[in-house]
Amino acid sequence: MSDRKKQEKKAKGWGKMTQMTTSVSNNVISNYIQRVTEWSQSSQRIPTTEELENIAAELGIDPEEIQAAEKQSHDHYVRAQGYMRLKHWDDAIAELQEAVAFNPSNLDMLVSLASAHMGRWETRHNKEDEENIRLRIRQCLVIKPDCEEALNLLARLSHILKWRTRIFTAIGVGLGGICVGVGGVFLLGNALPSWWQKPSQLEVLEQTVTDELNSLQRQQQAIRSQMMALQRHTDHRNRRSLSALQNRINSLEREVNELERKIVEIEREKPRKITPRSYYNR
Repeated sequence: MSDRKKQEKKAKGWGKMTQMTTSVSNNVISNYIQRVTEWSQSSQRIPTTEELENIAAELGIDPEEIQAAEKQSHDHYVRAQGYMRLKHWDDAIAELQEAVAFNPSNLDMLVSLASAHMGRWETRHNKEDEENIRLRIRQCLVIKPDCEEALNLLARLSHILKWRTRIFTAIGVGLGGICVGVGGVFLLGNALPSWWQKPSQLEVLEQTVTDELNSLQRQQQAIRSQMMALQRHTDHRNRRSLSALQNRINSLEREVNELERKIVEIEREKPRKITPRSYYNR
């Protein structure tokens, strides 16, 4: 057989395979992927070759069509990598589910599918993605018990869940405090029947406190005024006392001066007379 005929035969084979794959994709490929995915989720393990053949037989897919689809699964995997880099998680998951459906034991595909579910879960935090993350991680560890990528994903999931639990607990404690505070207001305000009266009661309480504060301020101002008046009265009385004392001192000085004058006159008239002691002290 010449090389040309071999190439033509090979081309016809690929054409037939492509035609079968297109037929599968257009008719039952989505049902097959859904059945395999549901089976994996329900059994929590990787389906065997026999189990996959049974599913294909139920859907009317020939073994040759399965083989053709398996060859295309790598293309789905490659496209999924591009979607993951762009963080288009829905598209990436759809491509990887199709790839994994025909290669359920491919470790790289399973790790990528778990990573895609992780990316979407971090965005939406839905329960379905969390369950799929755990499912695909378990399947990875069945194939390779020390799969580092799968273990890292599991640690990442656990870490995020732990922090979310702490945050929700803190929020719950805060809401509990608010509820306790509201409950206290209810108790002080005659409980639930006075719910609509609570704002007016608060206003009344606020007005009462304001009135008491104003009263205290007025009393303080009155006391301050009394103190200032007493100080002025005291100062005035002290000034009067000082003035009286000063007048008394001036009067005494005048009397002393008068006595000195008399003494001087007396000494002039009687030079030998002993001068009074007070004169020398002066």
